[in-house]
Amino acid sequence: MKNDHKYSKYISTFFVVFPTTFIMSSTSHFLKHTYSDNFITNFIISWFAGLPVAYLAVLLLIPLANKLTGFILKNRSTKN
Repeated sequence: MKNDHKYSKYISTFFVVFPTTFIMSSTSHFLKHTYSDNFITNFIISWFAGLPVAYLAVLLLIPLANKLTGFILKNRSTKN
């Protein structure tokens, strides 16, 4: 779905970023990387574990975000 509304890009990005950051923070929490002698190694492991999760989440959420954006902008334009 293609929207020409000037705010559609920002609304769509919000619907992708918000759940993606939640998923990433949950992944980080479950891996429990705290500061230690091998903090960098733990960080890289956490990053590589979270990267595919975020990538799949974005791939699945972009169509939903586009539908939600279209729904919001369609309802907004009918009220004006």
